[in-house]
Amino acid sequence: MTVRYYWGNSRDVVRWYLRGTLYLSAQSRKSYIEKTGADPGNLPRLLKLLDNLDELFDTVNTDSIAVLCLRYVELLSIAETTKRTGLSAYQITTKTGKVMKKAKEIIAQA
Repeated sequence: MTVRYYWGNSRDVVRWYLRGTLYLSAQSRKSYIEKTGADPGNLPRLLKLLDNLDELFDTVNTDSIAVLCLRYVELLSIAETTKRTGLSAYQITTKTGKVMKKAKEIIAQA
């Protein structure tokens, strides 16, 4: 496995990684819509989450940010994350699930 080093803390790494991923996804969707005239689909939701990303991260504790970093930036499986953190698979799923739930709540707000 490759060892990766980051400048800054895990909260910033995950925040900027997610911001970049959402931005690229939104730009790709916009381009597709412009070319084909397709329905906007999930584009408004992506843009809303992108605009409110700071609200999401202000409600997430450092441990959950670290687990998100391992899972989605380091791209580790749950089993590998379990070995690195000592957390159970249930704990890892719960920590990441809470963040995803908060993201869904932000998207659902009118």
